[in-house]
Amino acid sequence: MKIGFCGPLERMKEAAEAGFDYLEPTVTSAAGLSEAEFEACLEGMKKAPLPTPSFNVLFPGTMELISGNTPEKEIKAYLESALRRVRLLGGKTVVFGSGRSRLRPEGLPYDEAFRRLIRVTRLIGDAAQANGLTIAVEPLNRGETNMINSVGEGACLAAAADHPAVKLLADYYHIATEGEPPEDLLRVGGICHAHIATREGRRAPVQPEDGFRRMFSAMKKSGYQGLLSVEGRVDDMAAEGAASVRMLKALWEKA
Repeated sequence: MKIGFCGPLERMKEAAEAGFDYLEPTVTSAAGLSEAEFEACLEGMKKAPLPTPSFNVLFPGTMELISGNTPEKEIKAYLESALRRVRLLGGKTVVFGSGRSRLRPEGLPYDEAFRRLIRVTRLIGDAAQANGLTIAVEPLNRGETNMINSVGEGACLAAAADHPAVKLLADYYHIATEGEPPEDLLRVGGICHAHIATREGRRAPVQPEDGFRRMFSAMKKSGYQGLLSVEGRVDDMAAEGAASVRMLKALWEKA
């Protein structure tokens, strides 16, 4: 199991020194660069100590995917440019969380919002497929968005999108916050990517917990072969980061 750290490129060196296997930066950070800045970033990655096989935060919060306030042509143009950059930076998996962007506007019926989200997810899938990428739909807790709040709902969206480039992610923090059984990963047929952080404080986990064990067990039983990204606060990378890597790798071996 390869363990990565969700964070900006500026933390790559310390993440590498702590023992992480890769870095998971944001799509929006790459998409927001000028062409000159991106070319410099691309050149710098040739000497980077870690690869960047996965990216998160697909959309900026200013883009509205369901309300209709952001035109579809603008969404398509953003995706084409952003996912091209992800590919050039070595990305393989892109996390579709973006809770603010996929908010269901007040007064819009859930079924209509879901249909609109299916359409957007297919657009995302098309842009991802054109760049050889996989999209991982991320269920988020209800404190962050009002659409796709459970592993089951995420699986339904991926199934409804019916796109070969669209799959499912599981994040322990959101699973625990929503009180879901980690075993639901088996019920929905598995995942393509995973995030982890403690339920309390959303920190990098350094101590084993029963919930982690249950999630790892379900992942193994489903035949999971992907990555695991720590998406939690780390103040002291040398101490907390290194301890998190050691604990998670040991726990995975025992699961």
